[in-house]
Amino acid sequence: MNSDTVHTLNTGTELFVDDALLASKHGVKRTLHPCVKHDVSVLKPDPENPWEHGGPDQSRRVHLYGTTMYDAAYGKYRMWYMCRMGPHWRFKANEIPGLYVPRPGRNPSTYRGQTHDAYGRKFVENDRGDLTCYAESDDGLTWTKPNLGLFEFNGNPNNNIVWDLHGACVFRDDDEPDSQRRYKMIGFCRRYRNVFLLTSPDGIQWDDSDYLEPVADRDNEGAFNVIWDKKTEMFRAYALIRGNDKDARRMIAYTESPRLEGPWKPLVPMFGATDADDKVGVQRYGSDRAEIHNMSGFLYHNIYIGLAGVLYVTGLGAAEHEIPVDGPIDAQLVCSRDGFNWDYTDSDRTPLIPRGESGTFDYGMIMGTAIEPIITDDEIHWYYTGTVHTHGAQMKDRHKEIGLAKWRLDGFVSLDAGAEGGVIETVPLQIPDGGLEINADASGGQVSVEVLTADGEVQPGFSIDDCVPLRDDNIRHSVRWKFVTLADAEQPLRLRFVLNRARLYAFRVGVNA
Repeated sequence: MNSDTVHTLNTGTELFVDDALLASKHGVKRTLHPCVKHDVSVLKPDPENPWEHGGPDQSRRVHLYGTTMYDAAYGKYRMWYMCRMGPHWRFKANEIPGLYVPRPGRNPSTYRGQTHDAYGRKFVENDRGDLTCYAESDDGLTWTKPNLGLFEFNGNPNNNIVWDLHGACVFRDDDEPDSQRRYKMIGFCRRYRNVFLLTSPDGIQWDDSDYLEPVADRDNEGAFNVIWDKKTEMFRAYALIRGNDKDARRMIAYTESPRLEGPWKPLVPMFGATDADDKVGVQRYGSDRAEIHNMSGFLYHNIYIGLAGVLYVTGLGAAEHEIPVDGPIDAQLVCSRDGFNWDYTDSDRTPLIPRGESGTFDYGMIMGTAIEPIITDDEIHWYYTGTVHTHGAQMKDRHKEIGLAKWRLDGFVSLDAGAEGGVIETVPLQIPDGGLEINADASGGQVSVEVLTADGEVQPGFSIDDCVPLRDDNIRHSVRWKFVTLADAEQPLRLRFVLNRARLYAFRVGVNA
């Protein structure tokens, strides 16, 4: 912690997930807050939909590598999720001509004798049967899968299939002058084994004719999670790759581009498992090693928040289905100040979305999340994939559903003090005009705030005795002093938070400026 450098803050909220803005803290501990789950999953594989539900001897899965959003212009919650029929050499009866399914053979590269699609692009494979499907909801809890009629499945157009990406990242672009291109979708297409971009007028009917070539280079399978970073005006992508160690461990690579259509920078390794992760795996599961299986990261206020899916390899998987390793996946909170250098907020690696109890749909793995959560006025809603099984289960035992995890606004992490009290002091800050709010639970105690000079002296009128103490639980406490306002303070300044039996989640400057 650098206690002398002045940090200039814009209007907005600052979290306590790291110590970047803290000069000191005493008598407090950083607490990670696991989510509160909706009591049941919100999306299940439908036995009547063979593109989701392969039957008693095959996999049954709906999988969220992709986007959920509340689309205000559309008036609904919307979800683009992935389902998978399974390797096509076991599903030759299922046919989707519009997506050139099925392909015969172990490494299929033909469809009905064709080796290229209608645009002349050469097939590579779609041996897993990855499909992008669409669902929508009025409340984010009860979802419908509309019959869209875009593709025939075994001759029947009554399905919700919209494309065949391994994770679809969807953006509504209100700056796009062409209304037929209002929505953009990017993701890894196994059919050509690379990353493609599509456009749509409504988020349902997709067209790839404007981008026949890959927009980014990617030759291995796995999610290509893309977010828009308004802070840097850059698209950032987090992608699964294999490391060059002896076990070829899964890890996360990074690329970025100012536009979805590119140019994207070459993928570079970014975030992998360390000896500390291996140690946690040994202690928790007796595992052989840890791998980073997936990651979603997004800009939240002025910091990047991510969920890393850590696979703890406990042994070999089901050989007959070529699933090489077994083990659970835990969803762990990571953060970054630049979107590239990430670290855990919790040395104990406490899961942010815990796996469920035995018999629940998410007992085995938390296997990925939406690329970012939906932020409401007072809560964070993050949709995630849960599995009954661990990573190496046989095909007949593989079952995935989509759940909903919730937190209070800004509620991933707090700094907590007990009855003995605690003090948190910031580095020198240059703050915008306006008031100060804090997100805190002081229902069992109180929080007061002092304003200091840059040198650490209490400014006149801003002592702990001058502050009106906060004594309830509120995500938007307005901080007040008896005789002055924050506009009277000399800048740069430091903020000193004095806690007693309270939790402090965040502070916000420039309020009602």
